[in-house]
Amino acid sequence: MNSVNSSWHSLRRDAPGQRFMRRYERLRGREHRPAWRVLRGLGGVALVLVGVVFMVLPGPGIVPVVAGLALMASDSPRIARWLDAAELKLRRWLGRR
Repeated sequence: MNSVNSSWHSLRRDAPGQRFMRRYERLRGREHRPAWRVLRGLGGVALVLVGVVFMVLPGPGIVPVVAGLALMASDSPRIARWLDAAELKLRRWLGRR
């Protein structure tokens, strides 16, 4: 549980537009078990699919989609860069820095 708390706090501390890529870099050097990468990938895909279903059915669809993409960004630099760029665009649209 401490690992999850530490990971969450470091994600929040990172600068907007760099959070997901820095998380990817932190995890890339540390993790040596391919089973965790597979589980994170499958969990991310499952959350994205659930979110897509909830966008059609009543329910909060965007939350599981974002959570699934964030989970997959831990193992994919392309998704991490895309989420960083999306975060900056969303912040500009909302008027936040």
